[in-house]
Amino acid sequence: MATQGGQPMPGGRLIFLEFNELCPDLLERWMSQGVLPNFQRLHSGSEVFTVQAETDDNGWLEPWIQWYSLHTGIDCFQHGVRHLTDGPRLAGRITDIWQALVASGLRVGNMGSMNAAALCSPGSFYVPDPWCTTETPYPTELGAYHRLVLQKVQENSNRSDQLTRRDYVEFLKFVSIHGLSNRSVRSIIAQLVAERWDRTRAWRRATLLDQLQRDVFFHYWKRSRPDFSTFFLNSTAHFQHSFFHLAAPERFNLQPGAFQDTTHREAVMYGFQRMDELIGEFLKLEAYGARLVFVTALSQQPWANAGRAFYRPYDMTALLSSIGLHPNKLMPVMAQQYVAEFTSRAEADAARTHMEGIRLGSSALFDFSPADPGCLFFGINSRAEVPADAIVSFPSNVRPAAAFASLCYRTEQSKMTVHHPRSMLWIHTGKRVQHETPLSILDIFPTLLDYYGAASPTDSGFARTGQSFLPQTRLNRYGAGRTRLAA
Repeated sequence: MATQGGQPMPGGRLIFLEFNELCPDLLERWMSQGVLPNFQRLHSGSEVFTVQAETDDNGWLEPWIQWYSLHTGIDCFQHGVRHLTDGPRLAGRITDIWQALVASGLRVGNMGSMNAAALCSPGSFYVPDPWCTTETPYPTELGAYHRLVLQKVQENSNRSDQLTRRDYVEFLKFVSIHGLSNRSVRSIIAQLVAERWDRTRAWRRATLLDQLQRDVFFHYWKRSRPDFSTFFLNSTAHFQHSFFHLAAPERFNLQPGAFQDTTHREAVMYGFQRMDELIGEFLKLEAYGARLVFVTALSQQPWANAGRAFYRPYDMTALLSSIGLHPNKLMPVMAQQYVAEFTSRAEADAARTHMEGIRLGSSALFDFSPADPGCLFFGINSRAEVPADAIVSFPSNVRPAAAFASLCYRTEQSKMTVHHPRSMLWIHTGKRVQHETPLSILDIFPTLLDYYGAASPTDSGFARTGQSFLPQTRLNRYGAGRTRLAA
């Protein structure tokens, strides 16, 4: 392998580090302060692009929408994906990047990329995103890993739905023979010891899952050396949504008390630093022929309604059952939201009418967002702190009124940010180049096809308008197609 200054040069096997929604200004600030040395190392040897979402409409600026656009090259108004569960439903109608490359005879890997359909191809691997309950990991042995990640990331969305001891045993057995690193073992022990003395440090557990995700990815990547792979993390995006105001108080107009949270004061920086450590580990894969591409799909900005409280039922299935509703499938999504699937559109419409009759004081208990026919996308309708004595009333002859506090609990964090259409793309080619002209998020898909020499899929009824920017980059000189990936 070629070297530069005694260090391995990146090869042809692209690894997309999909670090969801990292904010450019925070990243730049902490790189300049020297607290993110591996980000700085990656940045100093990369071609740096600004990427714009296909719309400024905040209703479409959701990660489960924009990542889907990035991975398919089709704009949101065409593909119509609105929810975390929508992407897999379009498998067979829309070809994503993994499917397109597999069709060209390449090996691929997907470790948690958002809203992506399952893949099953020899030499490849797939772990669904941490909110997906419909897709099967591949190889199927990854199911033990995914079950625990699914439950933990969804924040124990039904507090009565806990993992069993057997689930934990299967998980530990799996990771112990599929890449568990000494670094992760030390981190887990350190976290448990710290929590024993200070329970307020429990929020840091999210980054332990990131480390385990890295371990499992490394195991499968080194085993199959896929031509293209993606590695998705959301922990720091979660910290930003809840604690951005503590990292950048000058950008918020909040009451002074909102900034007194000493427990989470360093949470956002902590998330960036843990991701910085991961980048240092991923850079080592260059010795095995990898080339890193860092991408964020979106970023975040202060929300006008910063501080809104969110609530979730202790058990949404039981709550709906108590009013005679039994959807075919009920899936927790993000924050306080759920998706319920019914047999027909008429059944879903009837269920919505029934739910709209449930009141929290003078307001509706549930709010609803657009959803596919036969589905409901809904959550608890709360805009502020719910009084301790609040009462939930039900339509007559359904069930007696109940205290809100007996049905729902407040999630630990408030929401401080909304999404921003600008994102980052760094391609590690070994030389720092700043590209001033912004790209469209839709340009990434055709560029990848161009790089690998893969045919553009023809998906009936959908048009791809993005343009390959490969000729603008030094990446072009390293070649495309399977024959050049063999080096």
